[in-house]
Amino acid sequence: MQAELEQQLHVASKEQLIRFVQQLAMRHPALQTEMLTLLQSVASDKNLSTDDEETADITEETADVEEDWDFSGNERVVLHRLPQTIHATADSENVQQLRAAYATRLSQETAPDTLMATLSELLDEAINYIASGDAYAALELFALLFDERLFERHSETISIYDDMLDAAMYSLDALLSEASSDTSFTIDSATLSPMLTPDTRRRWLERLFALWLKHLDARRFEENLPEIILDVAWHEDMLLLRRLAQNELQKQPHSEHGNILDFNRQYRTRALEKFLKELPYS
Repeated sequence: MQAELEQQLHVASKEQLIRFVQQLAMRHPALQTEMLTLLQSVASDKNLSTDDEETADITEETADVEEDWDFSGNERVVLHRLPQTIHATADSENVQQLRAAYATRLSQETAPDTLMATLSELLDEAINYIASGDAYAALELFALLFDERLFERHSETISIYDDMLDAAMYSLDALLSEASSDTSFTIDSATLSPMLTPDTRRRWLERLFALWLKHLDARRFEENLPEIILDVAWHEDMLLLRRLAQNELQKQPHSEHGNILDFNRQYRTRALEKFLKELPYS
């Protein structure tokens, strides 16, 4: 058994080990009989050296299969020989070319029907990448959708982008949440690395925050973007989020006159102040 894996097992609590064995059995039903035999052997033999060797063989046989091992109850820790961070893959050049092609089309299309068809095609591409396990490609296409919305090239297309973003948000939320909470254990260096690189995560936090500001200006009352932001963010990102919110609050003009415009500003200000209160202190 690899020393690092053995160390993880030694520090895990009884409940965590039970949960680990349950998940392993559920994911690999074919191993259940052999696991039961090993457990019976361990229970009847106080000398675990032989059983440790057998367990190492089983671990080595399944090392090529991606396993989600929960040692914390909150984060999913994935053990691999190489870090599985979400970064440019070997096929990244093709993904960038695909993104550039969509960017060109979106910058030129203003007809509602044509634009909606292109955006639907873009979302289908992203969902297909999620299904094939290529989170990098999926996030690149989702990022393009966000960036095009934030550019606001044509005012008449904003509602179309918002509708498509609403349709995409469930899949994107799940993808970002999983990528942000997962960590990869690199056996070679014995370190834990985030699946979503810090720079990529922060760029996404900035996109989500910027879209939320757009929605605040449009007075969208049913808004879940702050929850998604807090779900994706790590503790080290709190300073970034606090700075973004405080900078926006400082931009808010103060007026003694109560009119429609002031009401919109007040709504924005109160939403930002509420967001700041929900941020844990770093």
